[in-house]
Amino acid sequence: MDRVHLLLLGGTASRLCLAGGLARDLDAEILFAQDLGDAGALLVRHRVDLLLVEVCHDVAAAGRLLRERNLDVPLIACGVGVPAEVGVGAVRAGARDFVPLPPRRAVIDALLAGEAARPAATALVGHKMETVERALILETLQRCRGNRTAASQLLGISVRTMRNKLRAFLDDGVAVPPAA
Repeated sequence: MDRVHLLLLGGTASRLCLAGGLARDLDAEILFAQDLGDAGALLVRHRVDLLLVEVCHDVAAAGRLLRERNLDVPLIACGVGVPAEVGVGAVRAGARDFVPLPPRRAVIDALLAGEAARPAATALVGHKMETVERALILETLQRCRGNRTAASQLLGISVRTMRNKLRAFLDDGVAVPPAA
């Protein structure tokens, strides 16, 4: 599993630091920011997979910061003893979810596992669409153990389209998993 890079926006003396400690124990890379200015600077200089923001900060402004920089980084709001309506407000302001603090190891583990499982689109930048499509089709077919119908359904294409693409791959000399 690739290491998740987590940016925590909040006071270093807060319980958010406990979440950071738990995440570090789970092999995440941790960065701390005191305010949105610090967060913006860290987002430019470092890889960030997940942004945890205490609700005492402006969650909507954190979301705008991510959008302005065209960053696909999930924003998670968190807080200690926060009433439900504040958590709901944070989600409405742009957070993907709300996590109550103090943190529980299982919750932090689930957050990190979810982010590690996200596809790394940045690894595809610079490759031709044809190459990316071929790799996606072949990998999906491999995971479906050669079942063309199942792979077609996962990819949202018709079985006929799948068959035609596989025929083109074979014509180009690309190995195709045998049919199930």
